[in-house]
Amino acid sequence: MPNQRDLGLILRRFPYGESSLVLHVLTREHGRVHVIAKGAYRPTSRYYAALDLFDTLELEWSARPGAELVQLVLAGIEIRRARISHDLGAFTAGVTALDLAALGSHEGHANAELFATLSTALDRLAAQVPPAAALVEFELAFLHNLGLAPALTACASCGGAAPPLEQEPDEPARAAFSASSGGRLCSGCAIVARAAGRRVGTLPASVLELGDAILARRVDAATLAEVELERVRDFVARFLEVHLESRPSSYQQFLAAHNRNARTRTP
Repeated sequence: MPNQRDLGLILRRFPYGESSLVLHVLTREHGRVHVIAKGAYRPTSRYYAALDLFDTLELEWSARPGAELVQLVLAGIEIRRARISHDLGAFTAGVTALDLAALGSHEGHANAELFATLSTALDRLAAQVPPAAALVEFELAFLHNLGLAPALTACASCGGAAPPLEQEPDEPARAAFSASSGGRLCSGCAIVARAAGRRVGTLPASVLELGDAILARRVDAATLAEVELERVRDFVARFLEVHLESRPSSYQQFLAAHNRNARTRTP
């Protein structure tokens, strides 16, 4: 079969032998591809110094139906994003985005929207957009791409209005929210969800609505304060954990902190 060519983003890299690499690559038209780059560290290699994380690469590999690994033939840099690796915050956010893309992609199944979404997030990080802003934009778009975007303004169960719950006069408005039920709930559906054994809590209505504005691009996340970004990221990351049924290693530290949207009472 003729060789395959496509644009790709390296999701993960593993050393193989003394001079080779195994790469998990998200491509634009071929989905996730597992590639062996033989002699990648040799200066005479046709892809020497061209296999960095975060760069968009133009790749060519040999097609071998049924093979677990295909062999890389040629690689060139289409878009260089070296700046991401020079900033710890941007690097951490970039690795987190790559981790999610690895979980959300499949071998042989093209997902051009996911490729474009990941590329945009990396472009934003390379342009020195605050890492938390670029990441929350990606996380929400990633959920939307998987068909798992949480309901943030209407009820996830009945589709009707989901107004804030009754609260104390000096307490910020909060809404019922259940990750396992798909997001925000009206009071009636919250009762039904609890009766069915689903976990239902509350989140600040303003934080949910801010997440909806970011997802719909009515708000540029880069213009938001860090505390606002962290509160949106907190519920999004916990929602992701429920639906992915795992906690990516890049989320361990962020989710180890106390729930940033927990109810607080003024003394």
